[in-house]
Amino acid sequence: MYSGYETTINEEDLWFEQPQRSSDIQLPPVINTILLVVWAVISLIGIAVIFLGKNTMAGIIIAAVPTFIGMVIKPTFALCILMLILPTGSGIGAAADFSLDRGVGLAVAVSFMLNLLITRPRFRIDNKALWVFVLYTIWVLLMSLAAPYPALEIRRAFTQIQLLALTFIVYWILYTNDWTTFRWALRAYVLGTLGTIALAVVTGAAIRSMDETSESRYSATVGQAIDANMLASIVCLAFLAAIYLFARDKKVLWRLFYLVSMLVFPIMLLKIGSRGALIGLAFTMLSPLLFVRQVLHRPAMAVLVLVVVLLASISAGLVISRVGLESDVSNRLTDIYRAEEAVGYRMMPIKKAMGCIVEKPIGTSYYGWFEYSGLRIIPHNDFFMALGLYGIPAVGLFVFFMIMLMFTVKRIPLGYEKLFARAILTFLLVMGLDVPQLYQKHFWVFLVFIIVCERIAAYFTEPQEEDIEDETEEFDNETAMEETA
Repeated sequence: MYSGYETTINEEDLWFEQPQRSSDIQLPPVINTILLVVWAVISLIGIAVIFLGKNTMAGIIIAAVPTFIGMVIKPTFALCILMLILPTGSGIGAAADFSLDRGVGLAVAVSFMLNLLITRPRFRIDNKALWVFVLYTIWVLLMSLAAPYPALEIRRAFTQIQLLALTFIVYWILYTNDWTTFRWALRAYVLGTLGTIALAVVTGAAIRSMDETSESRYSATVGQAIDANMLASIVCLAFLAAIYLFARDKKVLWRLFYLVSMLVFPIMLLKIGSRGALIGLAFTMLSPLLFVRQVLHRPAMAVLVLVVVLLASISAGLVISRVGLESDVSNRLTDIYRAEEAVGYRMMPIKKAMGCIVEKPIGTSYYGWFEYSGLRIIPHNDFFMALGLYGIPAVGLFVFFMIMLMFTVKRIPLGYEKLFARAILTFLLVMGLDVPQLYQKHFWVFLVFIIVCERIAAYFTEPQEEDIEDETEEFDNETAMEETA
């Protein structure tokens, strides 16, 4: 009587959780290639219209329409476009009302919502650190409602909501796809960083003396269009990404590209003249030496890091010996008095933030900070920025978030992904001691890359199908021998 309830379900499948389906609309590889070629041709036409036809608006429309359609069809393509444009967030754009990375970020969000209506994929968050970021955003929003200037604070809180949405979109795309998407996203970021550097040089916004730039901006050799600290942070992250891709990517031509990038980025860092970025990168590159056991287990990785440091030092040294650094950059990097003066200037808001523990334990809010402190700057430190602006709850959530990321890195098996994730986290933490990053898009995007490194590492450490078949065959033989005995 129970025969009618028989099914074809394999009991072994019940032990495995079905993976999340990619939100990309699945198309044959030939169609994907054709669409990519068509998009590239139309985009080149749009660029030609901008620069040769002198019609900026028409060229933007020609290039933007097929790009947006491609974003809807393939969110992985949208992520690559986002990573390509992300380095321009350092300030390049049309005045203060529009920037290229802001427009692309909006297009990514809208295209992803349209894709959700078409594909309806399931959503699952495996790493609980992102939910801590959700709680942090909720607290910022509640603080904005109770702030002295609620209208302005809500607009500021909307920026935090945008960062949260961007974080979840990037996580979803990376987590539901394989190593290829991870690799292309980092490739696009390295390309975008080189493009931003070239754009800064060509437009005259960089590589010029301090006398020709505004002293109101923290800049050594860069102009008003680019914030030097943020540009230096972007270059350092691209440098670390190039090292990881050079070690993991097997394509010869791409490896040559990564090698050239690793020689260019240190030179640009010296041209920018950001002391915090140089210190953060130096500490990051030497940090593997703190893990002696891991170095002994994987000496090839340690050799790779030392070779990269040596090549970068040689390239930067050759440029300095032939061209030399501009006088202001040289003074900034060698003048102890100026360094002490900068530290004293940055300690003032930190001391005010420490006073918030007693006087304003739940924070002052963003715009309320300037009224409370009487200063024109916010704390140049992620920890004290969260403490001064949004109080003890915010800084507690921020610290908890970082601790969870540390445990995430600890869980990653020893390999290139572990070194990459630890390098990114180390650099962002050290850089966060000198500059506020909590409102920077690249900061949160690369924290997502740290989280996803755990899955990418599992992808490379999973046993291959041949190994599984050999183990299965060996198990069957052992079982047959036991039954015979």
